[in-house]
Amino acid sequence: MNDRGQTPQDFAVGTSILLLTIIGTFVFIQGGGLSVYEDPVTAIEQPQADRVASYIVENYSVSDNRNTLRYDEPGGIDRLPSDLGDLSSHAGVNVSSDRRTDPTLSVSIVNNSTLRSGELRPHTGATDLAWGAEYDNQTASIATRVISLNNDTNNVCDPICWLVVRAW
Repeated sequence: MNDRGQTPQDFAVGTSILLLTIIGTFVFIQGGGLSVYEDPVTAIEQPQADRVASYIVENYSVSDNRNTLRYDEPGGIDRLPSDLGDLSSHAGVNVSSDRRTDPTLSVSIVNNSTLRSGELRPHTGATDLAWGAEYDNQTASIATRVISLNNDTNNVCDPICWLVVRAW
């Protein structure tokens, strides 16, 4: 007569198979339980946004004052083209990977009053300080730099602004 019952090994094997089945179901179903932990931005877009922000600060700054951008003068930040195609090629973002993913870029200057409210909306007024594609709260990589503007007669950056570059 066999009155052995369930051994601890039987219990461990059965529980392991049950757990693997449940975990496998969550992992392999499209949009399953683990999709909330996935990063919505690809790993390529963050370096692209950072590269464009660095390029703008390096190439549009006043001589000997790195974070003061030229404004309202020849070669100033306000002369950026609206499509930003040349900017992305000069900054080297179109060649950042073997897949050559050209990002959609948005560059804006956010003033101090908007920063106090906790938003990253571009300054609007006599001159809109936003270039590139319109950002509509879609998922994007963001790179920021603290700047001020040279020839800022409207006191847009009083005392500072943020340069915000988004790539998606």
